[in-house]
Amino acid sequence: MNLEQLKGFVKLSLAHHPICGQFRSHTFSVGGLFLCLGCTGFYSGVLIGGLIILIVRAFQLDWFTLVCISAAMFLPTIFRLMKIPVFSSEDKYIRFLFRLLLGAGVAFGLTSIVKAPHVLIGLIQLILGVGLYLGIGINRIRSKNMWLECQDCTYTLSTECPGLTHFHLRKDS
Repeated sequence: MNLEQLKGFVKLSLAHHPICGQFRSHTFSVGGLFLCLGCTGFYSGVLIGGLIILIVRAFQLDWFTLVCISAAMFLPTIFRLMKIPVFSSEDKYIRFLFRLLLGAGVAFGLTSIVKAPHVLIGLIQLILGVGLYLGIGINRIRSKNMWLECQDCTYTLSTECPGLTHFHLRKDS
């Protein structure tokens, strides 16, 4: 892998949306580096949630409290997926906040699995959590609206699209 391919991989990892004006609502830029709004919010939330757990010693909290905190943090994202109007904002900052809460909820949820009163309950939580994560992911990937922004573009997902250059290697590479 050469340096250009490595740069493309890093950019793809940080902003897996095409880097173009059509997807401006899905990304933000920090010093010229484009980041995915949702992924950055989610992973930051996991990190912040983990830090909160370490700082307040959440292991002293009981299992039920951890599950309730985790579920409460999941609710904005679940309500958004259910298209409840109050939670369906297109504002970048609100969507970032929802993903941040989702990530923190995952951190609390993982802690609650460790604190489960019985191994079977922890296993059920883990299976339900992974199932929810995969369900949301598959739903998003298979969504008819996944590339809706590209429909009005002259490139329409072709390999010539400058915004998709990080998704594929050019033939001359």
